[in-house]
Amino acid sequence: MRFGVTDSDWKFVIFITLLSYSIPFFFNVKLLRFPLEIWTTVIAVVGSVAFFNFARIGRRPFWLQHQDCRHHQAITPSTRPPTDRRERPWLLADDRKK
Repeated sequence: MRFGVTDSDWKFVIFITLLSYSIPFFFNVKLLRFPLEIWTTVIAVVGSVAFFNFARIGRRPFWLQHQDCRHHQAITPSTRPPTDRRERPWLLADDRKK
């Protein structure tokens, strides 16, 4: 764990940092004659480290990855919950046919 960010989350921090550097670099954007990629990189690193510190506090390990998988999977219930009632006509049927 470095800077409060777990080793499993550093891939996201690095991806955000590279993205925030490369986009202004390829478009050659400047702010007050100063390359914008320097500003965006510093802001992205500080922001992503702060976000992952906030996301980790009081939560279980790999919480963010599990939430991400949960939101991207289709919701298909495998079984009915035990409190779900359904009619069972075969229990109520009169088998004594004359």
